[in-house]
Amino acid sequence: MMKKICVALFALSLALALALPAFAAHGALVADDMAKISGGGLDELNAYAREISDAYGMNAAFYLPAGGYAPGQSLTEHTRERWSGVIQDGFVLVHDIGGKLWNVVYFGTAEQFASDELDDRFWAAYDEEDTYYDGALAYLEEAEAFLRQAGTASPAAPTAPANVLRDPASLSLLVDEAGLLSGSEAAALREKLVQLSEKWRNDIVIVTVDSIGRSTPMEFADDWFDYNGYGQATTGDITDGDGLLLLINMEERDWRISTKGYSIFAFTDAGIEFLGKQLISDGLSDGDYAKAFDVFADWCDKFFARAESGEPFDTGSLPRTSADVGALIFFAFGGGLLVAWFVMKGMKGKLKTVRKNSQAADYVRPGSLNVIYANEQFLYKNVTRVKQETESSSGGGGGSSTHSSSSGSSHGGGGGKF
Repeated sequence: MMKKICVALFALSLALALALPAFAAHGALVADDMAKISGGGLDELNAYAREISDAYGMNAAFYLPAGGYAPGQSLTEHTRERWSGVIQDGFVLVHDIGGKLWNVVYFGTAEQFASDELDDRFWAAYDEEDTYYDGALAYLEEAEAFLRQAGTASPAAPTAPANVLRDPASLSLLVDEAGLLSGSEAAALREKLVQLSEKWRNDIVIVTVDSIGRSTPMEFADDWFDYNGYGQATTGDITDGDGLLLLINMEERDWRISTKGYSIFAFTDAGIEFLGKQLISDGLSDGDYAKAFDVFADWCDKFFARAESGEPFDTGSLPRTSADVGALIFFAFGGGLLVAWFVMKGMKGKLKTVRKNSQAADYVRPGSLNVIYANEQFLYKNVTRVKQETESSSGGGGGSSTHSSSSGSSHGGGGGKF
């Protein structure tokens, strides 16, 4: 009897051991029954899918079925049956590799978004990649972009992206996670940023990182400023506050300036482009980061001083650099030489008393030439037409363009590579 009980318990344990992985896989948002994606890749994709679910309250799932549906069952019906216990609100991109079929299946409140256009958008993001992992990742990124655009996240309680959150005790106006500065260089720069931030009542922040993960430089810079409490705001509202942040991403060699509040006015699009060029010429590309950041802080001081007059640096009124002054001196000197050359040429010409005579009248004796017959004959006409251009009414712009960050805050900014 005891032997039969032991055998039964062993069989039950074995059944549970075999069933648990299936239940675990069934609860995941990325499922690969075809074993096209590695285990580590599946873990990364599922973690990302969960981040999307937590942020937007809607599931974005991906499924590679192995085929073998029930008799008469379509791909859509099979997908609904497979995911009915996992997804309440959301959608699944399913790709039947063997059957050469695909579809997007919607559940719950996500059915309001169902359209051929959105289906094609998701499939195009997936299908353009070379591997199933990259395709699934591109689809999830496209799904996140759509949910962000659709506004499914609650604006009252924005979710802070995990890749920007830091321990408050480690934060200051200078965060050098990439280790670009020595201890003394960082201390001097941090003190300068504190002084200037207090002077202009706008936080001036410099952040260097090794990587920004899946975020764009714009998203990372905006979110770092918002969710880490910069801006000197006293209202407690995350959308309030004034300041700017310079981000340096070493992995892709990105620089990005994010502005908020008053700094959007003080740092126009043209002004930010100017600052980027100065950063690069002042040592950012050459690895002289201490000099580049120190000069950047000086420029911030000048930009705030100019904005206080009511007219910030902008298109047509950007500050002059030493290179601009040198070029101005060169052209002024060259122009002076050119004028002097023309003056000397004219004075030299007045010294000549003998000149070439282009007509023969002075060499003909009066009355010795009589014209008996004269006739004028028209040969041809040559007309050249030149289009008269009218003045264009589309003048150049200026000011600062803005966008909304994930927190709902309004930001300006710009960036590039170094």
